[in-house]
Amino acid sequence: MRFARAGVAAVMVAVAWAADFAYACPSCASPLEENRQAFVDTTVFLTVVPLMMMGGFIWWLRRRMRAMDDALEIAMPENLLRDAGPFSKGR
Repeated sequence: MRFARAGVAAVMVAVAWAADFAYACPSCASPLEENRQAFVDTTVFLTVVPLMMMGGFIWWLRRRMRAMDDALEIAMPENLLRDAGPFSKGR
């Protein structure tokens, strides 16, 4: 049990030290204005596009539902509507 704890502690220390060696991408950590702006633009793009896709789908679905509500119903001949046969209430 003692060796397991020591092993976990060693792994945690190694991961913490490895963070010093893992550098961020050039866009994230670069002092250049072009790289920083590219990072910001990409962040905005990746935020807005999924929201626009969901909004477009909701807009299309709403438009489709309205078109289905406004669709003409199938015309029924008058004699079918009047003649209910022996089960009609008027007789």
